[in-house]
This record gives sequence, C-alpha cells and structure tokens, in this order.
Amino acid sequence: MLRKEGDYKSSYYYQEIARSFTNEDDQQSFALRLVIHYVGDIHQPLHATAAVDAEYPSGDRGGNSEYVSPVVDGVKNLHSIWDSVMYNYCGYPDLPISDKDWDFYTSEVDNMVEKYPVNPKIIENLNF
Repeated sequence: MLRKEGDYKSSYYYQEIARSFTNEDDQQSFALRLVIHYVGDIHQPLHATAAVDAEYPSGDRGGNSEYVSPVVDGVKNLHSIWDSVMYNYCGYPDLPISDKDWDFYTSEVDNMVEKYPVNPKIIENLNF
C-alpha cells in the first residue's frame, strides 16, 4: 500500500504505539525514543558484523552472546557495553524523569553538542 508523505498514522508502528499509550504526548515521546534508539542502532558497529565461528555457529547476536566479566552496573555483554556508552550510562532512569535527572541529561546533551558540533551545511544539504 502506498502512503502519502506524512501519513504516519496508518503505519504499523504508529498503530502499536497508539494502542499502548492513550495520551498523544506519551505516544510522541515514545516514538521519539524509538527514533533515537534506531539511529543509535544504525551506528552500532556490532549491528554490522557478527562473530560466526565454532563457538557461535549461528552468530554472536551482535555481541549479545559475548559475555564480559566483571559485570558493571548490569552491563554483562559486549553489546551492552556499547549501548551504555562504555559504562557511562548504565541502567535505566526512574520514570517519570525527575527535574534533577532532566537537568542532568540536558547538561550531558549540551556538552556533547559543544564537543561534537554538526556542520550546518551538511544538515542543509540533506543528501546523506
């Protein structure tokens, strides 16, 4: 089925999110978290390769089967080390996010934006 640009409400993902969250703000928040997660996953090097050998004849599931020791703050496999940004962001925040946590994450993002600026010409080009 062809959809017109912007016709996201008929997509499978939107329908699933709408079933899970009745409040539209919660729906949009969850959808944004999915986009952030997917963009992060695209840049996850373990998604582009797999160890297939005698130990992992069906593959290592992107590092999920490669366990590490010691376990640090719940991070127990190679994939989780990447997802936690090398142990910097282990675990999950308490939800809903408190003002203190919101300030922390906002500060972290501000620091990342300052440290890793994006060239506006690349964004304007939109030819990735």
